[in-house]
Amino acid sequence: MTAFDKKRKAKRSFSLFSIFFTFFVDNLGATIIFPIFAPLILDPNKGFLPSEMAYGVKAALLGLFLAAYPLGQFLLAPVIGELADKYGRKLAFLLTTAGTLIGFILCALSITEKWVSLLFISRIIMGICAGNLSICLSALSDLSPSAKTKVRYFSLGSMVAGFTFVLGPFIGGKLSDPSVNPLFNSAFPIWIGSMLTAVNLLFLAFAFEETMEKNKYERFDFIKGIHNVQTALKTPSIKKLYLMYFFYLLSWNMLFQFIPAFLVANFSVSNSLIGDISAIMGGCWIAGSIILSKGLLHRIKNKTLLIMSAIAFAIFVVSAIFPRNLITFVVLLGVCVVFASFGWPLCAGAISSAASKEMKGKIFGLSQSIQSLAMMLAPIAIGPFISKHAGVPFFISAGISLLFAGIVIGTKVHEDMNT
Repeated sequence: MTAFDKKRKAKRSFSLFSIFFTFFVDNLGATIIFPIFAPLILDPNKGFLPSEMAYGVKAALLGLFLAAYPLGQFLLAPVIGELADKYGRKLAFLLTTAGTLIGFILCALSITEKWVSLLFISRIIMGICAGNLSICLSALSDLSPSAKTKVRYFSLGSMVAGFTFVLGPFIGGKLSDPSVNPLFNSAFPIWIGSMLTAVNLLFLAFAFEETMEKNKYERFDFIKGIHNVQTALKTPSIKKLYLMYFFYLLSWNMLFQFIPAFLVANFSVSNSLIGDISAIMGGCWIAGSIILSKGLLHRIKNKTLLIMSAIAFAIFVVSAIFPRNLITFVVLLGVCVVFASFGWPLCAGAISSAASKEMKGKIFGLSQSIQSLAMMLAPIAIGPFISKHAGVPFFISAGISLLFAGIVIGTKVHEDMNT
């Protein structure tokens, strides 16, 4: 290998590391706050909101704060992909990572200074900059000399995302709990996230090399998220599949986003313990994915799997409300997560299989818009009701899961994943 080839290989390695590190930090921003927000807003001892504020108002505010991130993602994150196509991956990476850094800093300051409106703004900024995901996929595709390499890179990205799903809530819970260390508080893990983002920005500025060979001059669409949903609803081959996908995501998010609120209301758990339970959930999700890919996909039809998992999820979600023992609740919750993990790859695979070759390039954008919409609507719809009973999200999640199963029954699901 010549000196030139060695230098080229080193630059490629640095670029790949920068992409995966960006993937890690971007997912960290979405998951690290999971054990922080519910106690911060609902627990009067935190002092973030006035102690005289009604619990129902606090619950509604929690829903708005949880919805802020996907709101920003839905409105503007898809446009980031267009920026990357027109001006290159590196510029888009630098802009979004700088935005993520600003979002982290504003989020930490808002918690420290108890600025409620600034917290909402910071989460919207971070949601907007979550378009890093599409840039990562585009850059990995640029660096892939073959389809096999591309699949390998995407698989590594998926592993990073899965690892962050476990790590983010865990460190968020530990580093925000003063009982673990007196130096820790609700803003501490956010500051750690900002430091990691600053390091990521340096890597992108000095180690990442532009991967796109030729710019594409396309017209910007600043409301592409809404247009993506419109496209899904107008495409006969996939609109029903996307409706199915939406209700799956809505059911899962109604449960997932309000588990900390349920834990605080029923078991008075600490941030640290919420982080531990979140890590267990992440492990259950990974276990469910392994069970699906290694054991069930080649034995049971996709449509049957979707129906069975949706019904089982609904049963265990309702069952999880009643135990007064935390361990029993966590076990039932883990089973729920295992069944929920079946839905994402099966829905995504069915949509991909049903789309024409001309639509393949739009699939990621459409899916991201649908996912952001579900993530945004779930907390807004549920927030005002949890003051009545913390188990309300569980009942509604179960009902929507059964509705999802009914839609699956009436939908043609392609079975390409079994072959």
